[in-house]
Amino acid sequence: MDLSTVVNVVSGAAVVAGVGFAVVQLRQSSRQRRDAAAVAIVATVQTQEVRQAVRLVLALPHRVDPDVVAGDAALLEAALAVDSACEMWGAMVFEGVVDHQLLDRMVGGWVRGSWSRLSLWVETERAKLGNPNVGEWWQWLTEVLEEDPDPGKQLGAHIAYRGKKRRD
Repeated sequence: MDLSTVVNVVSGAAVVAGVGFAVVQLRQSSRQRRDAAAVAIVATVQTQEVRQAVRLVLALPHRVDPDVVAGDAALLEAALAVDSACEMWGAMVFEGVVDHQLLDRMVGGWVRGSWSRLSLWVETERAKLGNPNVGEWWQWLTEVLEEDPDPGKQLGAHIAYRGKKRRD
């Protein structure tokens, strides 16, 4: 084997090793980003304000009269807190910061539940303010979660993920 062949073989091996290393780094980076997004979701939900707001909102009937929300300062504050969280999460899902099914596993039930209760209030606010952007990402996120829910939401996590330790 001459020197030229050896250099070509070594160069080719270096390129293959470099591509393999890059692929491993990209996968690790993606997992770290997903994990960081999950931590951000949990941190948002774990505030006393958001937990209290969700409790108040989920106690309402579906498509509650918007005047009921507007006429109660605590309820209005709760609706605004839930709206703010859901708007942020919808934008995060749209931008690819967090996978919609990961978000669904963590807070999807109350995202859907709060939308079903406050959707009429959001629609009224849009009309009153002449602003179609009120609750836009919340509505979009709810529709995405309904169209493609996490398997655990359909079957129950105890069934859908039986035998799995982590979804990759």
